[in-house]
Amino acid sequence: MSRHLKNESPRDFSAPGASESEEAFVAGLVAREEWAYRELVTRFSNKLYQLAFRLLRRQEEAQEILQEVFQKVVEKIQTFKGDSSLSTWLYRVTANEALMRIRSNKGAKDLSWEEILPKFEDGIWAESTPRWARLPEERLQEKEAKQFFQALIEKLPEEYRAPYLLKDVEQLSEEEVCEALGLSKPVMKMRVHRARLFLKKGLEERYLK
Repeated sequence: MSRHLKNESPRDFSAPGASESEEAFVAGLVAREEWAYRELVTRFSNKLYQLAFRLLRRQEEAQEILQEVFQKVVEKIQTFKGDSSLSTWLYRVTANEALMRIRSNKGAKDLSWEEILPKFEDGIWAESTPRWARLPEERLQEKEAKQFFQALIEKLPEEYRAPYLLKDVEQLSEEEVCEALGLSKPVMKMRVHRARLFLKKGLEERYLK
């Protein structure tokens, strides 16, 4: 990447306000100034890698996605219009790259719609589940429980997994999740809600029955 960049001194981000700082940062990326790309790698590598890894669950592929994202920034930063924050734009690029990789892995199988959606009869939830409040919080902190919970997340279909991870794990706002995934707010909220129902049911069946 560095051969395409200009070697200039870093700018001071502490003086202007936050929006002005991001504007100067983006301007540095557009100008392909090396300090800006070093700042990009320092500031976002870990967050973007973690998102890619949570979606793919494979370290090597997550590293490849991270490199592809940074290459996309070099090639496509001029398309960033500032309608959202730079971090939201980067999340969108990362999620898109990871989801395309998932779809290309023909052997990977997600749960079917029938398996993940709650079952209703005459408008009433037909499945009997224990009370969620009975699940001791300390159990969820145990290593085995964390591993089981992560395995449940991996079973989510990609259209549910991505919004759930961005909203509940990365803790993006509803608007940022919609922007990152190109979803309307009702669709995004429905998918996050259904993902939570599936995860809740899985934990209850494991630890409360």
